[in-house]
Amino acid sequence: MHNIDSSELTLQIINRLAEKYHYKKVTMEDVHILKNVPVRECFKQIGLPLYKIPKISVDCMTMYKHLIHTLKTFEGIKNLMLSLKNDGFCLSVISSNSVGNITDFFKRNDLEVFDHVISAHNLFGKHKSIKKYVKQFNLKADEVLYVGDELRDIEACKKIAVKIIAVIWGFDPLSLLKSGNPDYIAYMPEDIITVVKSIQVGRL
Repeated sequence: MHNIDSSELTLQIINRLAEKYHYKKVTMEDVHILKNVPVRECFKQIGLPLYKIPKISVDCMTMYKHLIHTLKTFEGIKNLMLSLKNDGFCLSVISSNSVGNITDFFKRNDLEVFDHVISAHNLFGKHKSIKKYVKQFNLKADEVLYVGDELRDIEACKKIAVKIIAVIWGFDPLSLLKSGNPDYIAYMPEDIITVVKSIQVGRL
């Protein structure tokens, strides 16, 4: 579930690490352009080799820890989470960020409604993390509904037959999300509730 407005903080961290790892700094204008290409191509365009990603990720997590107090949720997300929780749904997070950073953010924003917080360190293997989650909690693929904001989220879910809601308020733009043919698209948080209710009705 993508519920944090972290784009400016991510940009700040990326540029702080640019000199250390010898890649080009980016502006918010660059970000808008790069949003229209897959994540591998983004790295290529700023001159960042994929083999450096694991080391950079460690530094990113450390910097996030010190700056996470500046992050806020998108409008409507808190009510969405509370509504889903009150309706009895199991809520989980699978993120490339660290468990500590995520839980700290939830605590600061009074959003401690998640049953599981899982850190997925493989940037291009998220489908493996989702598949592991499904197996770990003895679920079937059609019992899981994933919410993501990137094309790679859509691609990961399709590999393991998990339905996905692509949200447009995250990293990738609508055009890129549509290219992955997600099962559903949410233009606002309330759309997620609509999708969940439609699935429930379909199972009655």
